[in-house]
Order: sequence, then structure tokens, then C-alpha cells
Amino acid sequence: MKKIDILIAPETKEYVKLCRRYIEYIEELPDEKVSDFWQVQLRLLNELYISTLRLPQLGGHYSLEIEKFVTEREYNKIFAKLVAYIGALDKFADFSDLGRPGIMKVIDASISETLTDIYQELKDFVMLYETGTLENMNDSVVECVETFGQYWGVKLLSALRIIHINLYEHRYAEAQKASRKYDEMVDDEALDDVLDEDLDDNFSLEDLIIDDGME
Repeated sequence: MKKIDILIAPETKEYVKLCRRYIEYIEELPDEKVSDFWQVQLRLLNELYISTLRLPQLGGHYSLEIEKFVTEREYNKIFAKLVAYIGALDKFADFSDLGRPGIMKVIDASISETLTDIYQELKDFVMLYETGTLENMNDSVVECVETFGQYWGVKLLSALRIIHINLYEHRYAEAQKASRKYDEMVDDEALDDVLDEDLDDNFSLEDLIIDDGME
């Protein structure tokens, strides 16, 4: 198969569409609960990871210097928007490989920074691919595969881990809140039943008559 056929194959085009979906979602950042944001991120990031693994191995670059499109200003704008949106849940403990097998260092990390890094890599890829020349399309895929293996693939997995924890901690907290509310409701209903039973069993008009010794 010719290289151009691989680059315009349906699988490659679907990957570009998936990357565009992620880029647009991050740029627009819908007005929704953070728990909904976590769910969307888990689905998209998981799909991105699997789909990137399936990209073709094309060999080397045509150009020694790969063109970048995301400016520092654009990066900072996306990062600031994510920080404001995620809030107190943004910081988490991550692990850094010190270059020796089995030796890791715990570091402070940011979900916003991690997602912005992924956004930057994907937008640079899409913008270069969509220039439409064989050389640039080739280089965009080669660069995407290489940086995924070296850099942003690991970041994506870190994001999946902490987002999973945040989502299910939220669900647990919501379940606990609902359980407490249900228990309180049941307790109130049980108390009402007891009072009703006491009134039905013991109450009579004679209880209202004051015994003053008169018959």
C-alpha cells in the first residue's frame, strides 16, 4: 500500500476526527457539572489512547523541524480556563520516572496542565495533518506516534487515574448523601407510625375529662 493511501485511510481520518472532538470540547468547555466533565474525559481519553496505539508506523520525518501551531498565549488561555473550572480538585500526586528501572519519584501535578499538554499535542497534530500535503501529513502522524510514546501517552494515563478517582469519590459521596437522606426519611416515617399507633390504641374522649371528684 502506498504511503498516501495509509495517510488518507478511513482509520486515519477517524483518528483525526476524534482528536478534533477532544480539541473542540476543551476549547468550548460546556457549562456542566464537574462530575459530567470527568465522565466525558474518561471516555475521550480512553478512546484516544487506544486509537493512538493503532496509528500506522510510517518511519521517519520528511522535515527535521516539525511546525507547531499552538501558541504560548493559546496554551495559557486553555490552562487558566481549566484551572478555574476544575478548582480545588486540580492538584494531585503523580510519579516521575528517574530513568532507572523501578525507581520513581512522587511529584506534584495538575490535571489542568496535563489536559492542556494533551490538547496542545493533538491540535498541533491535526493542524499539520490538515495542511494536506503528503510530507506534512506523514510528519504529523510520525510525530504524534513518537511524542505519544515518549511523553503525552504517559500523561494521559496519569489523567485517567486521577479523573477516575475523582469521579468515583464524587459518586460515593453522592450515594452516602442519598443514603443518609433516605435513612432520615425512614426514621421520620417510623416515628409518625409509632405516634399514630399510640393515638389509635390509647386515646379516647375520657382522657380529656378532668376528674374533679364529681360523678
